[in-house]
Amino acid sequence: MKPKPSTMNGPDHDTSAQVKSFQPLLVKAWNLCSGSVFGANGSDFSLDPIMHAAIKRSGVSDFGDTDFLEGLKIFLDSLDKGEAFHPFGRFYVRQMIIAMLVHRLKLVELLDHHPEILDERIVRPVIVLGLPRSGTSLLFNLLAQDPAHRFMENWEAFIAQVPPNGHYSFTSDPRRKKSKWVLGLQKYLMPDLDKLHAFLPDGPEECTPILMQGFATQTLAGGYDVPTFSSWLDEADHEPTYRHHKRVLQALQWKYPGERWLLKSPDHIAAIDAILNIHKDACIVHIHRDPVKSVSSWASLNLCYRGVYYRHVDTHELGQQVLTRLANDLDRYMIERKSQAAERFLDLQYADLMKDPVNTVHQIYNHFGFELNGQVEKRMQEFLTANPRHKHGVHSYQPEDFGLTEKMIRRRFEKYMDSFRVSSTVET
Repeated sequence: MKPKPSTMNGPDHDTSAQVKSFQPLLVKAWNLCSGSVFGANGSDFSLDPIMHAAIKRSGVSDFGDTDFLEGLKIFLDSLDKGEAFHPFGRFYVRQMIIAMLVHRLKLVELLDHHPEILDERIVRPVIVLGLPRSGTSLLFNLLAQDPAHRFMENWEAFIAQVPPNGHYSFTSDPRRKKSKWVLGLQKYLMPDLDKLHAFLPDGPEECTPILMQGFATQTLAGGYDVPTFSSWLDEADHEPTYRHHKRVLQALQWKYPGERWLLKSPDHIAAIDAILNIHKDACIVHIHRDPVKSVSSWASLNLCYRGVYYRHVDTHELGQQVLTRLANDLDRYMIERKSQAAERFLDLQYADLMKDPVNTVHQIYNHFGFELNGQVEKRMQEFLTANPRHKHGVHSYQPEDFGLTEKMIRRRFEKYMDSFRVSSTVET
């Protein structure tokens, strides 16, 4: 049967197994003209041409540590599926990979010129983790209201971790202007994205863009149809990625100091051993929620991303990939966590966070011995008032949109739900 086409980028508009990707006018024009005007250049996923392109663009040839190459090779091999991508998709993905390599090259260059950056101390970082759509973004943004917390700005995470040359202040940093342009393009390509995950030009950004530079993260397994790469992640060593992540934090802190780092990403779940080897005094805050919402939400977000690159997306295959990846990561997390000191973690329930967010913050500060003064608490209350739920709109999705059921998801996460006493009640 011919798949039903969709004009939107979400399963709530087409629940067939395959959906046709949403293509704005720019993408349609690119695809139409790709053969006669743009040619085949710029669509090769081979390792050597991509590495050479990054060296040419950056003007730097030293990659420093090359532990990332194993994951990159497997990712590229798993990506190259011929007609799966439309021409713009192949070009866009290739440019993204080159950009991640350029970030690594420029960081190595900066550290060569300023080795004192590696003396920067990262003290007691607060790391928020949890499955997608478990309240981590709310808590992350709430904790960011405390001036004691240094977080990555969107323009630091996406545009460049290496500060540009010249004289400027934090507010006039040239990366800010470029970030607004990039976010504008992203919104054009994925108009529904803000309903799933809001990206703010001047706001706290999670660690995911930095972790992607290590090519050993489940974000890449979700955003792309790369089952071979995802299988490799089951046994991947995450410590090289977190050594790179730490060097990025040191470089950012060297330019704009802060008291205590505030970090967040769903990718952290798979790497808790690496995190605590690198940051031995880290303060881990884990929010728990029924995984039914997490799995279907993460599938919906990745459908949004895949719709930019692929001609069609098999939503049922995507659902199975997301379910397996998130569950395997949590299985690994539960094994690794048993060997860690209990006081390094604070487990919170999503329902409690949503019922009283500020009280949840008090629990965190009390557990880790941080000071919460009245002025900071006031700022948090003001943030909650100014940012009600669904501020950017509501995006509806169900497990069935991705060939899954609530029973199927809970069965796969049964050990996790029992271990952390996670309620099976699905909240709105």
